[in-house]
Amino acid sequence: MENLSNPLINILRTMPSELQAEIGQGADLPQRCFLQAPTDTGTFILPMKQSFMKDPRLMPGTKCMLALLVGWAGKGRALELTQARIAKHIGRSVRQVYRYLKDAVREGYLTYNYTKNRLGMITGLKVFLSFDLLRHTFKKRKNQARTHVSDTNPFHKDLYKKDMEIESKLESLRLAMGLPDS
Repeated sequence: MENLSNPLINILRTMPSELQAEIGQGADLPQRCFLQAPTDTGTFILPMKQSFMKDPRLMPGTKCMLALLVGWAGKGRALELTQARIAKHIGRSVRQVYRYLKDAVREGYLTYNYTKNRLGMITGLKVFLSFDLLRHTFKKRKNQARTHVSDTNPFHKDLYKKDMEIESKLESLRLAMGLPDS
């Protein structure tokens, strides 16, 4: 195992893979490892359905693109954008975004139309998302502070049930220490 605290290794990892290949270090890493990480602007996406995230019929890039579009759509409005804008934000080519759009349309997660100017030239896309398939629908509840239901282990221990053996040992320890009853 190599030492990650070595500054030379950290410098070599940040170099483009072509330079690494010339030096002979880290050339086995894919190009995506050298891309710059996105900056955190505090934006987020509302809870999405796990059935969407687990759907094996979708390409992973399609899921990423749909999650981004759901975040942009806010409370459910149609989006007017371009394939180039989506491609820029997810770090893929325009052609790959076109494939992602076709994949999402085939599975019913969105529909889209081309927007055109007066001369009939395509200027962008108008995207309509199927929010009932993508996003959790919120129901009004008495206790709004509860978390959303997730796909977790259904086995729950009864934490409030007292174990009499442990209680008796704790009581004898309390008496041996001379503490008063609580």
